[in-house]
Amino acid sequence: MVEEILKRKHETIDKLKERRSIKEAILERKKAGKRAVIAEVKRRGLKEGEEEIKIEAAEAANRMKTGGACAISVLTDAAFSGSLEDLKTVKLSVELPVLRKDFIFDEFQVHESYAYGANAILLIARFLSAERLKELIKKAHSLGMEALIEIDRESKDKILNHEVSGIASLVGINNRDLETFEVNLATFEEIAPEVKPELPGSILLVAMSGINSKEDARRMFDAGADALLIGTSIMNAADIERKVKDFVIE
Repeated sequence: MVEEILKRKHETIDKLKERRSIKEAILERKKAGKRAVIAEVKRRGLKEGEEEIKIEAAEAANRMKTGGACAISVLTDAAFSGSLEDLKTVKLSVELPVLRKDFIFDEFQVHESYAYGANAILLIARFLSAERLKELIKKAHSLGMEALIEIDRESKDKILNHEVSGIASLVGINNRDLETFEVNLATFEEIAPEVKPELPGSILLVAMSGINSKEDARRMFDAGADALLIGTSIMNAADIERKVKDFVIE
């Protein structure tokens, strides 16, 4: 009995510690001529009146993987009906890189993310100084994790700080205003041409939020996106697998 418990425990820990790279997954899709989509397990948005989507995290993630997602993002904040257990469950359920999406501002949260199996963490530049971004990116790297730096109009200058851009690998441009929750795809189209020439060529750009159709996806790729991060439209779809395929296939 004890031997079986120990065996199972070792297998679980080994799985949680597996290193998987979102950047490499994106590059592999691009090399194969396919669209890179990071699909997000997101049960609820923050808009008043939004109902919780009743689905197990593992089930959603497996459907996303079958549909062709190159990585899975997991919202872990309770306001979105998410949890760290969702993160752990997804990591143990799919052989894909897993991103923890949350409001991360402390080294403790970075260690917490690693302990629950995250391969990457989201860092929202709007709520962090350039110095804090640098510190948290370095902490993530020290644990073998990547960091996706989310920027918007107000925070785009922080990624142009050479001490930040010099150690970054993934930059996300959010089409959603985090104060009004309004979505405008023109945000990516305006910011990407401004920042991309100023960033190291190795940095990949991810378009985030408001991508609901193949036309939206095409618009983002035409504007310079290397990958898309899509949550709401996939989670709200009657067929999650089919919806992901629609975004992945040109």
